[in-house]
Amino acid sequence: MVWQLVAKLVTGEAGVYIARLRKLVILYIVMAVFALLMVTYLISALYIWVASIYGPLATSLFFAGGFLVLIILTWIATIIVRRPARKRADDRLQRDIASIAGVAALSNAPLLFQSARRNKKLLFVPVAGAVGWAVWRAVSAFQTRDGRDI
Repeated sequence: MVWQLVAKLVTGEAGVYIARLRKLVILYIVMAVFALLMVTYLISALYIWVASIYGPLATSLFFAGGFLVLIILTWIATIIVRRPARKRADDRLQRDIASIAGVAALSNAPLLFQSARRNKKLLFVPVAGAVGWAVWRAVSAFQTRDGRDI
């Protein structure tokens, strides 16, 4: 859009382009007003329908509680957005490091499988860990079934 404006400035057609953009902005504002009215009428219709089932007082309390939850969620979102840029950058860095580590682990998986195929003793540690965990789960389940919890 910016490059179109620059091109129109160079060719001398910027006035027509800006007038068309102004008309588009006005149309988008009108659409937003109609959408806001539509949502308002939908909420009103929902209120009337729920009030016919549960009564006006219960419906009013329900809607008030629902909007309170929405306000609290919006407040939490503003707190998250207001975090310092450095903190957000640290979070992004941690996510990037985690994804790079996952890719590195998956890319080295064939090499690990080849080394495990050559040296079968390497498989003993994870197999022993899995067997030990299974035995521990079985013993703990048996003890809780007997009623004796150690």
